[in-house]
Amino acid sequence: MIQRKFSKAGDVLPAILKKLGLEQRFKEQQILSIWPSVVGMEIASRTRATRIEKGTLYVHVEHGAWMQELHFIEKELLGKLRERAPGVKLNKIRFSTKDQT
Repeated sequence: MIQRKFSKAGDVLPAILKKLGLEQRFKEQQILSIWPSVVGMEIASRTRATRIEKGTLYVHVEHGAWMQELHFIEKELLGKLRERAPGVKLNKIRFSTKDQT
């Protein structure tokens, strides 16, 4: 009888993603999921990170006044996001009141 050794999905997933050329896209998607914890409850309740494209994070904002406020702290937010996801190339955040999905 042959005994097979099983691996945890978390142990093999990074190698599979890299082999398929999806590693960077997976890391970018992680930014979308950590957005609420990076910006905090108040901002997260009024915004939604929708996608990353060519180093730009697109964020939907519920109101123009919030969009203006977020522009003032964009560099701080970028720093926090880069710290939490160092493998992702992130150059800027684009805030919009229009849905950008």
